[in-house]
Amino acid sequence: MNQSKPTNEIQIHSKHWLNGENTQNQLQQGLTAYLAMSDAFQSIAARIHLIRHAKSSLDLQYYIWADDFIGNLMLHELLKAADRGVKVRVLIDDQNGTKIDPQLKALSTHPNIEIKLYNPYKFRHFRVLDYIFRLKQINHRMHNKLIIADGIIAVTGGRNISSEYFDASESFQFTDMDILFFGTAVHDANTVFSNFWKNDLSYPNQQFITQGNAKDLEKLRLDYQKLEKKEPETDTKVDTEQRELANELKQNRINWARAHFLADSPKKTLGQAQNGELISHQIRQHLGEPKQEMDLISAYFVPTKVGTQYLAQFPKQGVDVRVLTNSFVANDVALVHAFYQKYRTDLLKSGVKLYEFKPYIERNNRTWYEVVTGNVIPKKGKDKSSLHAKFIDIDNKVFIGSFNLDPRSFNLNTEVGLVVESDQLQEQVSLLLDTYLLKVAYELKLDSQGKINWYDHQPDGSIKKYTQEPETTRFQRGVMHSVSYLPIEWMM
Repeated sequence: MNQSKPTNEIQIHSKHWLNGENTQNQLQQGLTAYLAMSDAFQSIAARIHLIRHAKSSLDLQYYIWADDFIGNLMLHELLKAADRGVKVRVLIDDQNGTKIDPQLKALSTHPNIEIKLYNPYKFRHFRVLDYIFRLKQINHRMHNKLIIADGIIAVTGGRNISSEYFDASESFQFTDMDILFFGTAVHDANTVFSNFWKNDLSYPNQQFITQGNAKDLEKLRLDYQKLEKKEPETDTKVDTEQRELANELKQNRINWARAHFLADSPKKTLGQAQNGELISHQIRQHLGEPKQEMDLISAYFVPTKVGTQYLAQFPKQGVDVRVLTNSFVANDVALVHAFYQKYRTDLLKSGVKLYEFKPYIERNNRTWYEVVTGNVIPKKGKDKSSLHAKFIDIDNKVFIGSFNLDPRSFNLNTEVGLVVESDQLQEQVSLLLDTYLLKVAYELKLDSQGKINWYDHQPDGSIKKYTQEPETTRFQRGVMHSVSYLPIEWMM
C-alpha cells in the first residue's frame, strides 16, 4: 500500500477534530495521532464521538453487528447522523446472520444510508445448505473492524458491535483492545474500505433483504426515540465521555508516531491474495524480528508446528517472549483450544512464557452499563470473562487489530490493524501486562517431570497450583486431546 500521504484533505478538515499548533507540522512529517483504548466504555464513546461529529461521511465495516443494546445504540446514532446529511456506508459480513435484517431493511430506505453484505450466504435462512454445497467460499469471512469519520479519523481493533465487547452483556464480557487514530495512516484505511466496498463480494442488502419503505423507517425511528427517552442517563453518560475524548483531541493531548494501517486484500476471500496482499506478510515486514521482547496477545492462539519453531528460537537469543491467550473455560470457541494445547509443552520447554486468561474476573463495582440503565447484570454474567484482544508488541512497535495468531487469520479470514512505531505505546502495553497479567491469567510452568502446572495468583499474595487444566473435567480433557488429532487445524 502507498503510505505516502494525501495530507491536503486531512489538513483542511483537521481543526474540526484536533487543535494545536503542532498538528499541521505532525501531518507534514507523515505522522499519525493515536489513542489506545482498553477501557470498554471509552471505546464505545470514541465510536459515538466519531459518528456525532462527522460532517460529511461515515464508513463502517464489521464482522458482527448484534441486535442488542450496543448494536441498536450504534444504529440509532448512524440514523441521526444521516438525518443531518452525513453519507453513511455500512459493510457487514454475512456471517453476522439475519437478526438485524429488519433494521437494515428500514435504514436502507434513507437517502443517506447505504448498506452492503459481504460474501453473503446463498441460503441465508437455511445456511446448512451453504455449508454442504459452498463450504470453500463461505468459510472465508471478512473479520475486519473499522469505522472512519470524514475520511480522516478512525477506530480499529478487536471489538465487534455487540454488548459483550463493551461490558454491557448479561451473560459474559470480552476483554479487548481498540485504537483511535488520525492522520497519515487513515489514508490507507480509506483505501482498504473502498476496496472492500467496491468488491464483487459486497452486495447491496436489498438483494438479500426485502425492500423497505418509508413506514419501516418511521417505525424504526419511533422505536429508537422511545428507547432514548426510556434511558436518558445512557445518553448523558456517553455524551460526557465522548466530550471528554473530544477535549483530549482538541487540546492535542494524544501522542503522535509513525503508523501503518495494514489489511488483507479482499482477494484473500477467494484464496487469490499473495505475499504483500496478506496482512501476515505486512505485520512481519513492519514489526521485524524481536531483539529484546515480544508480547503476543491473541484470543485464539494456534501456533502450528511452524509457528512453534519460529517462537522457540527467540528465548535462546535472549528475547523475553510472553504469550497470553484464553484458558479452556474462558475460550468461547472450545475447538480452538484443542489445537492450541498441543503446542504448550514445546513452547514452555523453549523458554516462551505462557499465560491463560481466567474464566472469571471478579468485578465488585457496577459497570457503566449498569450505572446508566439501572439494569443489574447477574454476578456470574458480569464476572464471566473471555479474552478477545489481539495485539503484538515487539520492541518499540505495537500492532493492534482484528488479527488472531491462528491459521484462520493467516489463511482464511480478512483482517485489519494498525502498527504504531512508538516507545511510549510499547511501554504502555508492557506496563499494562506487567500490572494485570498475573491478576487476570493463570501462569503456566513445567514441573520436574515436564508436566504443565497452572499457577493462580490470588489478591492476598497466595498462589493456587493446579496440575490439570483449571475447572475442566477428565471428559473435557479427553475430548480436547482426541479432537486435536483431527485434520482440521487449518480451519482454526
